[in-house]
Amino acid sequence: MTLSFTLLSFAGILYLVAFALHFTAFLGVNEGTNRWALVLVRIGFLIHTFFFFVMPMGAAVSFGSVMAFFSWSLAFVYLVLLAKVQSESFGLILAPLLTLLIGGGLAGFGGAEIPLPTPLNPYFILHLGTAFFAYASFTLSFAASVLYLAQYRELKRKRGGTFYHRLPSLEALEGLIYQPMVWGVFLLLTAIAVGFLWAKSAFGTYWLGEPKTLTTMGIAAFYLVLIYFHFVRSSRGKRWVVLSLVAFGLVFFNFFGMSLLGRGVHPLTGG
Repeated sequence: MTLSFTLLSFAGILYLVAFALHFTAFLGVNEGTNRWALVLVRIGFLIHTFFFFVMPMGAAVSFGSVMAFFSWSLAFVYLVLLAKVQSESFGLILAPLLTLLIGGGLAGFGGAEIPLPTPLNPYFILHLGTAFFAYASFTLSFAASVLYLAQYRELKRKRGGTFYHRLPSLEALEGLIYQPMVWGVFLLLTAIAVGFLWAKSAFGTYWLGEPKTLTTMGIAAFYLVLIYFHFVRSSRGKRWVVLSLVAFGLVFFNFFGMSLLGRGVHPLTGG
């Protein structure tokens, strides 16, 4: 068992315990455990970060390393970029997501690897990093959208059950949908721009003619429209949230479907 595997496992255990504490608070046993759960997520994130300093870097990636980096990106966006809109009860969704992704990373640890299309260089690293952070941001926005619809349903039924009392308000959830969406679009546009520079430096042309580039640009445009209607036209409520779910469906297909179907330079990395 390598040090990197041990560190990733330990981070996963902390995320799992954090989920258990969040669930305890959700059931109303002890609401103070939410704060302890967030502390554990932060410690797990620090260990998760150290994992990348000891993980060997090569000219290939595996499913395990991709899942490990994606889960770290998810934690980074929530803990750092969304520090002002964090909600203790949102950890009930974040912690199990991190646990599942790390579980996938551990399952694929040391598995088959796919060669990177080019040697590592600053453009390539920045392109991958911003793309993963963008997908992580959209994932958090999606999770908040699901909670919004659950809360909205409770209110429509005029029920004051567990969801109503334990989940954030609709207004707070809208913030958790909108803010990561803004970050996601900014990061995705950055990934696209840097991707053109990387293509030029690696292949001698800005445009590689890959379908995934077009679909990624289309997703960025879709989210820009959602941001416009929310911020400029003051679009709110269920319809806007449902459209954000449609947008994430496109993101999911682009990350997994296009990567698996494509034969170009985006085989698994999602960039």
